[in-house]
Amino acid sequence: MPLNAGDDVAAEDRIGLAAAIAYLERVGMGAIREHEQALTALALEALRREPGMTLHGPLNAADKGGVIAFNLDGIHAHDVAQALDQEGIAVRGGHHCAMPLMRRLGVPGTARASFYLYTTEAEIETFVASLAHVRRLFL
Repeated sequence: MPLNAGDDVAAEDRIGLAAAIAYLERVGMGAIREHEQALTALALEALRREPGMTLHGPLNAADKGGVIAFNLDGIHAHDVAQALDQEGIAVRGGHHCAMPLMRRLGVPGTARASFYLYTTEAEIETFVASLAHVRRLFL
């Protein structure tokens, strides 16, 4: 993506962006999508078995990106996110700038896990296992 000479972007930024694009092209966007889809499928399968779990959005990995929004019954999404953070798991908690959707879902917010090229199967397993810690803290 060429930048105009007048753009206020440092040379280091242009170099970094070019390196990131080159890396993604080497890996291949198709390969990245396949990896993301496999991780999402693994997470969806495991999360469906979790007690008190409500999954929001498509339940087929082919119909979604590497993002899963969820709620644990009786535990606010912010509390889920904070408790997972204590376990070294980073998720977002809240309304995700989608208040009309949250009202329609009838929830104050959701927790949202995201997966990408750098996410591993072991991290998905750790994430799912850490939900037991969250339930012990709050229920």
